[in-house]
Amino acid sequence: MPYLNREQIFTLIKKRHVYSNNSYINKQLQPASLDLSLSNKCYRIKASFIPNNIKISKVINELSLTEIDISRDTLLEKNCIYLCELNEKLNLPHDIMGKSNPKSTTGRLDIFTRVITENGKEYDFINYNYKGKLYLEIIPQSFSIILKKNTSLNQLRFFQGPNIDRKIKQMKISVSIKKNQITAYKAKKITSAIDLNKISFYKSNKYWEEIIPVDNSFIIEKDEFYILRSKELIKIKDDQAGELEPFKDSFGNFRVHYAGFFDPGFGNNKSGTPAVLELRAYDTPFIIRDGQLVGQLNYYEIDRIKKNSYGFNISSNYFNQNLKLAKQFK
Repeated sequence: MPYLNREQIFTLIKKRHVYSNNSYINKQLQPASLDLSLSNKCYRIKASFIPNNIKISKVINELSLTEIDISRDTLLEKNCIYLCELNEKLNLPHDIMGKSNPKSTTGRLDIFTRVITENGKEYDFINYNYKGKLYLEIIPQSFSIILKKNTSLNQLRFFQGPNIDRKIKQMKISVSIKKNQITAYKAKKITSAIDLNKISFYKSNKYWEEIIPVDNSFIIEKDEFYILRSKELIKIKDDQAGELEPFKDSFGNFRVHYAGFFDPGFGNNKSGTPAVLELRAYDTPFIIRDGQLVGQLNYYEIDRIKKNSYGFNISSNYFNQNLKLAKQFK
């Protein structure tokens, strides 16, 4: 099976193929992924980068504006670029590779993140046989944020063998827009910072504008960030995992802001659960209509999760979501 489930990832940890500065790494295990956590070492940098054949320590020396110790609550300012060393390190076997993506909360707060590896030639992909540290680039885009050491913004999935792109089925995903109902949220421009550790704390109307269209469509404004939901209900069985990828540019002048990952068991306790979508227009305003295609959900095979798949039993934050903001909002 190309995707590794919780038990198989736990075996990687036991064999020290994955290890951490944290003693509680086992608690970071999800049904088919591992939450990555921030160390106390962080830098504000001048620009994004791909290391290629340059040591990341050398790139940090070239690009660092200031070094930040995030052992305590620390403010990361909107539209600034940060590079943080992660607690987790890898010593992967020759037949195991990894792929990272933002956690759901990270996407819903419009925090742009991507994992960088030593000598890496692309973001978020960890090559077979990789040995070394992991780093996370963090760019808060809509809101300044407050976080500290051990916060998890990304998760890492593992694949075994060469055929990681083998899909068992695909499903087209469209957006749901209903007139005279709250159909989307748009991030406000001027807000106070959001402390990521405060759950169900912030009033949503201080940070978000409700979009109630007068028709089954509305205009996405340039450079604005929106939360919407899918028209389709998604159901991921316990022997599957899913990944939502944006369509090509030919499907419209906008993009799904983050590719989403769906753990085994998502929506499997009922008839299905909608996906929450983060959308942003490219260069011009763009009208989006009910049922308009925005992405494709790819289903992958995984060894069945025997217990504690995604849902209520493991306190998953979004198992019963509809049009739902990040967990920090009431």
